[in-house]
Amino acid sequence: MGQDEYRLRALSDERLLSGLSRVVKQRNQVTAEFLAYLAEFDERRLYLDLGFASLFEYCVQALRLCESTAGRHIAAARVCRAHPQVFGWVASGELHASALSLLRKYLTPENAAELFERCRKQSARQVEELLAARFPRPDVRDLVRRLPAQAGVTLDVGRSFEHDDGHLPEKGEAPQCAQAAKEANQAPSILRTDTPASTDERSIAARAAEPAKPRRMEPLSADRYGVHFTADGEFCQLLDRVRGLAGHRLPSGDLMTLLKRGLEAYERELEKERFAVGRKLHRSSTTEVASIARSKATSTGSTSAEPTANEVRRHDPKRHPMTSARSKRTWHCPAAVAREVFVRDGGQCSFMAADGRQCSSRRWLELDHIVPRANGGEDSVSNLRLRCRAHNQHYARQCFGAAHVQAAVQDARARRSLEAAAGE
Repeated sequence: MGQDEYRLRALSDERLLSGLSRVVKQRNQVTAEFLAYLAEFDERRLYLDLGFASLFEYCVQALRLCESTAGRHIAAARVCRAHPQVFGWVASGELHASALSLLRKYLTPENAAELFERCRKQSARQVEELLAARFPRPDVRDLVRRLPAQAGVTLDVGRSFEHDDGHLPEKGEAPQCAQAAKEANQAPSILRTDTPASTDERSIAARAAEPAKPRRMEPLSADRYGVHFTADGEFCQLLDRVRGLAGHRLPSGDLMTLLKRGLEAYERELEKERFAVGRKLHRSSTTEVASIARSKATSTGSTSAEPTANEVRRHDPKRHPMTSARSKRTWHCPAAVAREVFVRDGGQCSFMAADGRQCSSRRWLELDHIVPRANGGEDSVSNLRLRCRAHNQHYARQCFGAAHVQAAVQDARARRSLEAAAGE
C-alpha cells in the first residue's frame, strides 16, 4: 500500500464526505468483529497459554493497544458476550465501546433492555449523564490538601469541607486553607532520583508523572457534578480571604457557592468588556450607530458606499504586517451595537450548518461582518453576527481566500510578539 493512497487533496468535497461516511461504517463493523473476537478470546482464556496474566496485559503488550483503549474494549466485549444483540448495534454505529464500558457495572437482566435503548445513539458524555441521573452517587467532599512533590493543591467542589486530617470543622472554626497553601508552596517541585526511594515514594513518583485526565466535570446525578482541579498556593490564600469576607453571608463557607458567585461576577465583567452587556451607555454611544450611517451616506451620497482605499488596504494580503496590525486595532464597534448583537445571538456562535445544526461554541466569540467591511459592509446590527473564531476565519477564507487569512493570522502573531517584547 503506497503513501499516495492517503493523499486525499484531489478529492472533491462530496467524494471526501461520502468516503469518510463509508470508512466510518466499515470501522463500526470492524469494531463489532473485534469485540466478538475479544469476547471469545476472553471466554477461552487463551492469554494464559500465551504467558499473559490477564487479557488486559495481552492487549497492551501483544496487540499494542494503549491502556485506555484496551480497558474500554475489554469491558465492551464482556457486555457483548453477555448480551449478544449488542453486536448489531455496535456494527450499525448506534452503540460504541465507550458507552458499553460505562454501562457494564450498571447492567442487570431486569434493566439491560431499557438502558441499551436509552443509551443508543448517545455520546459518552451523554451516557455518563444518563447513568448519573439513573444511579446517583454521593457528592464529592470539599477538600484542600497538599499534593506530594508538587506545588499545587487539589480542590474537590462538593457540599462539605474537611480538613486534611479528615474531620469536619466545628461551627465557627476557620478552614485551614492558608496552612495547606503554605505547605503546598513549600513542597518540593522536583523528585530526587540520586538516592534510593522506597516503594511508596516510587509509587508517588509514578502517579505524579501520569498525565492529567482531560475530564474535569464528573456527573454524579441529574444535576450534580464532581469538579476536580489543581490549584496553587496563591489560589488557596485567595480562597481563604474571600471565605472570610463572605462569612456574614455564607457562614458555612460552601465552596460551590463561593466559586459560582465568583464565576458569575467574572462572566458579567467579560460580557461588559467584550460586548457592552450591562454597561451604562452615554448618549454619545447610543447615537454612534446613526451618526456613522449618516456620515457615510453624506460623504458618498448613497447608503451602500464602495470600500475606501484604507478598507481595501486593510484586506490586502500583501500589506505590511505592522500596517495591518494598526489598521485592525483601529476598528471599533459601537457598544450599543455589540450589546444588541450579543443578546440577539444568545451569546453563542450563530453559524448554522446546511442540515440546520447550529454551532454551540461560546468560546472565542467575535463580531463578524456578513458583508465584509472591505466590501462596504457597515457596522450595523443587521450586518454583524456572533461567530466563534474558527467559523469567523472559515467565512473569511470563503471571502478572501486561505492565503489572505493565513497572512492575517501571521500578522497578528507578529504584532503580539512585538508587543510582548516591548512590554519586557
